[in-house]
Amino acid sequence: MGTDQPTSPVRPVSRRAVRFAVAAALPLSLALLGTVPAQAEEPPAAVQPATDIPDSQIRIGTVQLDQPVWLTAEQTQQINSAAAGAESALTQSLEAAGLDAAHATHVAKAVLGDAAIGAAVGATAAAPIASSGAVIGVVAGLVAGLPFAPIGLVIVPVVGAALGYAMVAAPFAALGAGVGAAVGAADGFLNGVPAN
Repeated sequence: MGTDQPTSPVRPVSRRAVRFAVAAALPLSLALLGTVPAQAEEPPAAVQPATDIPDSQIRIGTVQLDQPVWLTAEQTQQINSAAAGAESALTQSLEAAGLDAAHATHVAKAVLGDAAIGAAVGATAAAPIASSGAVIGVVAGLVAGLPFAPIGLVIVPVVGAALGYAMVAAPFAALGAGVGAAVGAADGFLNGVPAN
């Protein structure tokens, strides 16, 4: 006598599951993008200067903020130019992979903006741990600067503190940037291009 096994209802795939799948596939797809053969010899598109960004603003992908007081206008332009260049390169890679221009630009902006946010969150989360790294750097700097006293006791501990902080905070910032880029890629691919 056969009995019917209870069947579980089939659930639709959630957006969260799709985001995780895209985030997991992102490193592989980026590696494969570098191996796409060139189909036509077209000159690379020149990086357009970001003319729509005011001089007092910094724009990285979808993130736009006011210029900090400690940055000069020239440094702000350099940051905006570097971000625009990275966005242009990522857009071209996505177009080469088959995305249309508007969607490729949308995904590139989402990836860069979320990567910047992730790096900031990662560096902030590392601050308590990185502070102990700075203290260790100061102690090491005092020991290393002792032979060069008195100036060595001023400069070397400061350099040691900066290196100690950076050695702890940098991996957290990089991890945050990677997670942010994956989330930005998932959001960019799943959400359509916003209507202007």
